[in-house]
Amino acid sequence: MADDAIATIQATILPDEIAKTISATTTVTPADANDKWYYKLTSVSNSSTDLIAGYYTDYTAVDDDTAPTAVATGDKVKFLFIKNVDTNSRSIYVTFDAGTASSSLAQAVTIGPNEAFTARLPNCTVAGIHAISSASTAEVIVCALLDDVG
Repeated sequence: MADDAIATIQATILPDEIAKTISATTTVTPADANDKWYYKLTSVSNSSTDLIAGYYTDYTAVDDDTAPTAVATGDKVKFLFIKNVDTNSRSIYVTFDAGTASSSLAQAVTIGPNEAFTARLPNCTVAGIHAISSASTAEVIVCALLDDVG
């Protein structure tokens, strides 16, 4: 439980006269030693590129000379959290089909300033998740539970 990701959302929807508040919680637990955490403050440029790159976060004890493990493009994304922390009102657009991210894609997810997105993704790989900013470069926090298949 200490290594779990827990995402809680509360949404108030519909017009004021008939508004409804709905709450839900998602908990994702690493299944085995191949499930590793990734955390990074990421700069998303205005050119479509991979959202996840770099190294896993060491959240278990390692000695001082252990090199970090690199994330591979074939690693599976089991859980994804993105928080747009950009201070210049830029949005980002994310796609999960390995295509070019764009604000005009029908299947893109938009994450505006100070908004967050969470998802459980059963078969998406690191190489399948691309992002682009609405202008210049946007800063986002990316946290993911990845299955290190490689």
